[in-house]
Amino acid sequence: MRLLALIGVLTLMFVGGAVAQAQMTVREFNQIAANAPRDPSALLRPSVRRAANAVQGAFEAARAEEAAARRAGRAPPFCMPERIRLSPDEIVARMQAVPAARQNQTLNQAVRSWMVERYPCR
Repeated sequence: MRLLALIGVLTLMFVGGAVAQAQMTVREFNQIAANAPRDPSALLRPSVRRAANAVQGAFEAARAEEAAARRAGRAPPFCMPERIRLSPDEIVARMQAVPAARQNQTLNQAVRSWMVERYPCR
């Protein structure tokens, strides 16, 4: 539980270099989450930091896609609120719920699909 909270904090805090790391697959993310210790020492693992950066980058990419669509005068694929409050448990559970056949998609693709479902434009 503490690990999930730490991943959430890292997800919200780390910005630098996150877009480059966002090409992690859902399968890789799930393996890191499954193998990470459930205590604060998880932050010492480069893999956990890389996973947190990848999630942050995926959300940033989704937000950039939405903004680009608006600037171009197109309807965005989703309408994310200015501030999203997702618990680490929600993020991990969502990635674990991705069907095995689709686990090779990137976190960017998975987060985009999630935002289309969770925040449709009305």
